[in-house]
Amino acid sequence: MIRSATSARRAALAAAVFSAVLFGLVAAAGAATAPRDALRQARALAPQAGAAAAALTRATARDLWINDREADAPPYGRNVFTASRQAVGDLAGLSATATGLIVTADRELAEDAITRAHGGPAASLATARSALSAGNRQAHTGNLSAAVDLYAKAWQLAYGDLAHLVAGELTGVPSATLAAAAEHALAGTRFGMSGPRIEQGLTPLMSAGKPEMFYAGSEACPFCGVQRWGMIVALSQFGTFSNLHLMQSVPTTPPQVTTFTFFGSSYHSPYISFVPVEVWSNVPAFPGLVPLQTLTHPEALLVHRFDPSIETPFIDVANRFITDSSTVAPELIARKSWTQLAGALTDPGNVSTQAIAGEAEVLTAEVCEATGGNPASVCSSAVVQQYEAALPTLTGKGGSCPAPPGPGGPGGPASDAAASAHHRAAAGPAASGPVAVAARCQV
Repeated sequence: MIRSATSARRAALAAAVFSAVLFGLVAAAGAATAPRDALRQARALAPQAGAAAAALTRATARDLWINDREADAPPYGRNVFTASRQAVGDLAGLSATATGLIVTADRELAEDAITRAHGGPAASLATARSALSAGNRQAHTGNLSAAVDLYAKAWQLAYGDLAHLVAGELTGVPSATLAAAAEHALAGTRFGMSGPRIEQGLTPLMSAGKPEMFYAGSEACPFCGVQRWGMIVALSQFGTFSNLHLMQSVPTTPPQVTTFTFFGSSYHSPYISFVPVEVWSNVPAFPGLVPLQTLTHPEALLVHRFDPSIETPFIDVANRFITDSSTVAPELIARKSWTQLAGALTDPGNVSTQAIAGEAEVLTAEVCEATGGNPASVCSSAVVQQYEAALPTLTGKGGSCPAPPGPGGPGGPASDAAASAHHRAAAGPAASGPVAVAARCQV
């Protein structure tokens, strides 16, 4: 009899949760409740000393969210679902209202991601929608942990579609639009574009028999974030990117910007080798950030020679042009979503488009100098030649991020080796000559 009564109570709870999740009875405070707010409400209903409250505290942590409606892009934002799943399991049989709020929040995250990815690959979006529907069915039967897992799957699939959609728009900006926007940026005083340090007489930085553009950055840094938009636009004129992933800078270093990461991407060009290293992730780890990629010995030496304070972004174009700051300020693209920024790239009068186009043409001009004007279809354009002439006059300061403390930074093993190499170079003839020929394979 006791088992029968317990089963009946669980069945009743499952039915109550189903009603709450699928018909919005839990969210009676308003259909506009943001997912992060719903999770906060669930935390307030959970036993405060229990594991569920701790899990929901992790799920609502500021550094997991772009805003109250959008979790961070994968993989970091997936932690919202991981913590939600734990909380749902810990609250089973205790509070239909709290578990309903949690599952509703996770479902809304998945639905929103699918909506924003509209126009992406149809087959993959169909798979995301199928996972969402399967999650709803699991919620219907009271299997809430499985529902959360399926919502997480739908969300992550949709983000992949969104990345494909946005990258396609970014790598296909019409040349006439790019030129018009870049001319506005060069003429406008609001942009204060930063130009490179111009080197003469150094042995060219080469990789795979081609001039190399080397980049060292941090996923957490907003200055790297704004710079990547222009880098992708510029390099797409010389070759092809694949497997670009969405990313956002951390909210603790304002302004937070939506961007990409080069980690896991690839780039192919007959004219230029691109070697990106995302040294730090955007995952906090006291006292700094989780390291992501380690600089090789030649790369570390290169960075320490030209950027001894280890600030990011750092860009070296063939040992001809050295940059240790963003070309424009991140405020020019801040508080805009990936789709807002990418969608505006067809409008040369848009401020964010002008900022992205300006930094793109600065880099395009540098690459054209490094490749000897190849390809002519890019390098002979009037706006590129205008920017080539303007490079020495760009004296603004976009800004940069200092190296975070902890592993991977100035005190970490990678930089210790680099510092040692730097001191050895400074003691000998190599200090006044070429500092590196990067050996890293393209990611």
